[in-house]
Amino acid sequence: MKRFEAKQRSLNACLIAAIVHLCLAILLTFFYYSHLSNEIDDVVGIEFVEMEETLRKHRTIKRPPKKNPTQKSKAISEYRPQHKALSASANLFDETVRPSEKILTHSATETVSNTTELPDVTTQSKHLNSRAAAIAKSVQSPYEITSGKGKESLRQRVKGDGESGFHRLESKGVSEIGGIGDGLGQDGSDGGDGTGDGGGGKNPFGDALKQIADHIISTRTADKVNVVFVIDTSASMRDNIQQVADNLYSMTDAFDTINLEYHLGMAEFSVRQEGQEIRTRALLPDVALLRRRMKEVKLSGDENALDALFDTLNFIQFHVDADKHLILVTDEPASTSYRAEDGEDTMQNKVIDQAKFEETRVNVLGHPEPFQQNLAEVTGGIWQAIPGSEYNPAALPSNRAGNQKFLKVFRDIAVDIRKSGGRSLFSLDLKFTIDLEDGELSVDQIKKVVRDKGLDFKPQLFLSENIKILNNPISELWVIADHANGEMFTVNRADTKLYVHEGVLPEQWNLDEDAIARTQRQGKRWVLTNLAKNQIYTFIRGNDHMQVFAGGQPGSASNPNAEPIVDIMIMLDYSRSMGGKSQAIMLGLSTLLGRLDIFPLKYRVGLIRFAEAKDAIKTIDGVVVSQMPLNEIVIETLMEDPFGGDEHLIDAIVEGLPQVKFSPYAKRFLLILTDEPTTGKYPAEQALKICKSYGTMVYVVGHPQEDDFQTKLAKETKGLFFTMPRHLDKEYPKQ
Repeated sequence: MKRFEAKQRSLNACLIAAIVHLCLAILLTFFYYSHLSNEIDDVVGIEFVEMEETLRKHRTIKRPPKKNPTQKSKAISEYRPQHKALSASANLFDETVRPSEKILTHSATETVSNTTELPDVTTQSKHLNSRAAAIAKSVQSPYEITSGKGKESLRQRVKGDGESGFHRLESKGVSEIGGIGDGLGQDGSDGGDGTGDGGGGKNPFGDALKQIADHIISTRTADKVNVVFVIDTSASMRDNIQQVADNLYSMTDAFDTINLEYHLGMAEFSVRQEGQEIRTRALLPDVALLRRRMKEVKLSGDENALDALFDTLNFIQFHVDADKHLILVTDEPASTSYRAEDGEDTMQNKVIDQAKFEETRVNVLGHPEPFQQNLAEVTGGIWQAIPGSEYNPAALPSNRAGNQKFLKVFRDIAVDIRKSGGRSLFSLDLKFTIDLEDGELSVDQIKKVVRDKGLDFKPQLFLSENIKILNNPISELWVIADHANGEMFTVNRADTKLYVHEGVLPEQWNLDEDAIARTQRQGKRWVLTNLAKNQIYTFIRGNDHMQVFAGGQPGSASNPNAEPIVDIMIMLDYSRSMGGKSQAIMLGLSTLLGRLDIFPLKYRVGLIRFAEAKDAIKTIDGVVVSQMPLNEIVIETLMEDPFGGDEHLIDAIVEGLPQVKFSPYAKRFLLILTDEPTTGKYPAEQALKICKSYGTMVYVVGHPQEDDFQTKLAKETKGLFFTMPRHLDKEYPKQ
């Protein structure tokens, strides 16, 4: 019995000990793992990703677009980033974040820095309620507004535009093409008091954009707006697009003043060979970037504004928390490529319905047609006529219908070039002949004959080398230039006769007193090379006269009936006042080249652009020579550079013409296009002498001031003068 009880007590003791050890093991395990979890470091993986690549893989579309009846239409979008709303800042940055796919081994646990120094730059800011801020009285509000500082404001300088700032970028814009001066001349006079910038007035494009901004502010329902410009990029819109770009700050200043958050975008549209093309630009809060994009657009073709509006409403991805606005900028009625019987009415209704469905207000800076006005009214936008030629009283229409008289000038020039291309520069009359009985002629004999005929040649001209050429039956031509008396003689032999021709020495001939012209075609044609001017002159003897041609005219030694060869340099005033005439001038040059193409002549064309920039924009500053040969497409591309600054015609001739690489075989023409009186630091006589010395015939479409350099230049080089339509009465050195 006692043994059993002892055994039972031992078992109980073992059981109790096991329970106690199990409890201790559980406690130790819990304690160990609880401390172990606290010691694990937090790891966060962040990876920088390419936005365009990510969006191509994970592209989201707001909703499928409706089928567009314009089958030729296509849309191209650079990228469409997803927008994530941040704090209430006036300029939100777009962010795209996704988890890293890589395993990181470095700890990202927060650490505390012991640094007590402050950074070099600190910022203090506070949130402003834009709905409580001031807006303009022009929108019938009790608030007032102050003018913004444009690109000089801190906000825009930080973005990278302006004369200074944290991320200053070099400007590529243009000077404003405003109304210049206080009057126009004939063929375009407005009574004498122009209404442009020159008199301190505001730019109409800036006023129009400011009015749109005020309308957006007054009708806003949110503190954030999206504004997309739908821009007609057809050829006639070059100057208008430049003006919109230059005056963008008129709009954004109004937004900045009341701290209204905005994102800007752009859609370009035009019709090319493959059909309607539209390019969309992502929405960004960067004004400078949008300005540069506008200035770099490619211009070509016609326009179908209805198709562009419909496509833009479908493809632009607006922010869901923003008021949405389109600004249509065009100078033509809205058309469509949809060729059904009621295609235009159908597309007009589709555009209006789509704008209402998207809750997008359409503002119009465009053509005064009923549809564009109705579109702005029914969608809650505003309509304004595009300023067009009103902003620049010196501007010309951009179409052929409005420039018929101006284009006739270029047709007349083409006809005259054709006639002059094969026309001799001048001729020498036969003075006398000498019979050579024995076939030889000594120096004493020719001196005596010349003296008996009343000619006074210098003794040094009668060198043995010159006499030798007259002893051969088929001889070279001896050319004598008497600069002192302004006379010119040619002496040549044909079989048993010696022919002496006399004429007036042209001022433009910088020839040596004694020169030899090499024979061609058995002594009836001679060629003289002027190495100093890279010019060839052709002498052709007739019955009683000697004709002198520039270059290898007409034809060649083997083919006297060959087509004439001409070189044409276009000298274009690229100053600010000519910006409004760019389209009309390009139409004129196209007319000139088209007419030359059908004439029996060979021609080359070059371009000299000249201007002197008075502002920060120096697209053309000085003389820029584009050497021959150029075609119409290249010339049009060169003229896409913005116009700006002043002009000095005399300087352009003196500095530019010597740079031209003329063909020695071609007759030379200079076509000057300008709308201001002649100015320059060089004497006018020097410019006139250079034109003559290069043997150029000058056509001037310019300022019709009597006895001015321009009219004198055309007259003395046997060219033609035409009056430039809407020329300026005087020069404006501060343009």
